[in-house]
Amino acid sequence: MKNKNRTSTTGFTLIEMLVVVAVIGLLSSVLLTALGPAKDKAKDSRIIQEMNQVRSLAETIYNGTYASLQNLPSPSISDQDLKSLSDDITAQGGELHIIKAPAPSTTYVAYSRLNITVGNPNVPQVQFYCIDSGGRSGFTATEPTNGVKCPF
Repeated sequence: MKNKNRTSTTGFTLIEMLVVVAVIGLLSSVLLTALGPAKDKAKDSRIIQEMNQVRSLAETIYNGTYASLQNLPSPSISDQDLKSLSDDITAQGGELHIIKAPAPSTTYVAYSRLNITVGNPNVPQVQFYCIDSGGRSGFTATEPTNGVKCPF
């Protein structure tokens, strides 16, 4: 005789499956929320690396002045290497700015806005990464406005 009260222990009920799906959804939403700042830090790291390449490019074209270095932002960028660096910085959420000193252009400052903000979370402060012809580089909360040096 067959026992009709016996149940299979190898299958899952619909409720059990829904609970598993809900738990997986909850865990993935927590994980994605936690990875947001890490993604911005990775983008900022790439912006910083590109800015250092801008410095290398500027020093490569230096011939007593930085006259052939283009002021940015500009609608068109003539140097393809500089255009490539600028496009990549823009793709990462920044914007390349280059300000040369008036003629003779013997100094410059280049900077980009970063994705990570600093200070009070209720009043976040934009952070910039700045390089200049004097060899200085670093973070600043003040947007550079002259073509001489970074504001630190």
